[in-house]
Amino acid sequence: MRLLAGLVVWVVVGLSIQGCEASVNSSDSRDGGETSGGCAAVAYDLTRPPSREDLGMQPGKSFMDVSCDEGFEVSLTLPDGAQVSVTARRVNADSHSAASPESGAPTTVDVHSVALNADEAVRLASGLADDLGIDAQPLQSWRAEVEGDGSAGNVDSPFMRNQLGYLTAEMQVQHLAASGNNYLHLIFTWD
Repeated sequence: MRLLAGLVVWVVVGLSIQGCEASVNSSDSRDGGETSGGCAAVAYDLTRPPSREDLGMQPGKSFMDVSCDEGFEVSLTLPDGAQVSVTARRVNADSHSAASPESGAPTTVDVHSVALNADEAVRLASGLADDLGIDAQPLQSWRAEVEGDGSAGNVDSPFMRNQLGYLTAEMQVQHLAASGNNYLHLIFTWD
């Protein structure tokens, strides 16, 4: 019994030291969601429309989520030779736009970055915009508003878009006034 108790303490302490807050297999009956978690790096091949299995979507569920508050590396291989990598706090995939969401093919992948300062957010968004062929001009207006007199509150850039083969790639940068944190949101959609 002591060995088992020691193992449980080791696992709990080990996760605490890593700083991971991962949720595993929780479902939301409203959206048919499935949550699985971990802080391990993940890679997704989106050079062709991925299957439910490619994205880790469980049978009968319309949603998949991988999250870790401390962040994990997400690598995406995209059409037209594009590749991007982001330290994310959350990745979601869903089939909400499919005719039968609980069994249909996925139609969306969302990537949400970890908290960034303004310089990091602009640097990351500019690099991703270059990689994705997206016009990054709206970032300058976003940054000026964020760094203004502080009366702006929450500030969202417009969604910046480009088509990469069958995918529509969208990117938005968000500033949350209450925390002062900035987040990058990537969305990839297809039919």
